[in-house]
Amino acid sequence: MISHDTLSRLKYWLLLTAGVMLTLSSCDDTFQPLQENDTFFFSIQGYLDASADTQWVRVGTIRPTIDEVPNPEGIQVTLKDLESGETVVMSDSVFTIRNVLNYWTTYEIKHEQTYEITAKYADGTTSRVTMTTPAELPSVHIIGQGGVGVASGVRIFIDDTVEHIADVQSVWYVILNPETENRRSIYSFPLRNSLTHSRSYFGSYTALVNWERELAQIEQSVGVGTAIAIVNRQIFVAVGGPEWDENISSIADFEYFLAGNASNVENGLGYVVGVSTKWFRQSICETPDGSNYAPCEPEERYWYKE
Repeated sequence: MISHDTLSRLKYWLLLTAGVMLTLSSCDDTFQPLQENDTFFFSIQGYLDASADTQWVRVGTIRPTIDEVPNPEGIQVTLKDLESGETVVMSDSVFTIRNVLNYWTTYEIKHEQTYEITAKYADGTTSRVTMTTPAELPSVHIIGQGGVGVASGVRIFIDDTVEHIADVQSVWYVILNPETENRRSIYSFPLRNSLTHSRSYFGSYTALVNWERELAQIEQSVGVGTAIAIVNRQIFVAVGGPEWDENISSIADFEYFLAGNASNVENGLGYVVGVSTKWFRQSICETPDGSNYAPCEPEERYWYKE
């Protein structure tokens, strides 16, 4: 039986598929196809997260003989640990959107390990992709910002030993019209492109989270007359494995793939990388006695979209 957490992740993936039209086509012109294949059987897109308990990938059908809405019958998707040789069959979620199937597994993904995902038809035609997960995210520090002439918020510092910072987001959890509609909503603000290098904490990448500006954007999006109750704020950080391309703006880019964009899938289309993700509270992280700043402890994601 699929756990509540797994179902929540599924809802999150499906909502991204239905409503977040982010594609790799907006990337820099230098982000060119990594390979040209004469025959494409499947598209495979997504990522393996060494910090997650459930892995999701999207597998799309390309051959014109396959119906618009694919039937998982006759399609097998496997995940293989290339070091141990262990192979597991990924489960299809039975949910399809257009020509895309969602596959999942609770197989444990480890840091700094190489995996292979294979999609195969009953006739043996196959597409596969290989990716390596990164080392675990090192220390993150968060300090408060505010005062006379300074916008309220926090500043985040990420250890600069990280080779590929794949994503950084400020995430707000709010309730719209709490007295009547009482609707949960999540707003994310990208920070990766605003990172600069700092000498703080023996070398780090840093970005400022401006709460006033982000709240103003939320208020503008919901319109006049909508009451907003702020429930929580978190920082999301993702680091990427060696296949990560710096021209990719966010791991959300893997939610869609269009023909002509970069691909690392053999005999197919799409892009898959290894990542490691963590969530942190948007508050000052200090030593237990409050005498100094300290590395922040990660926490669980506060909400998934319903």
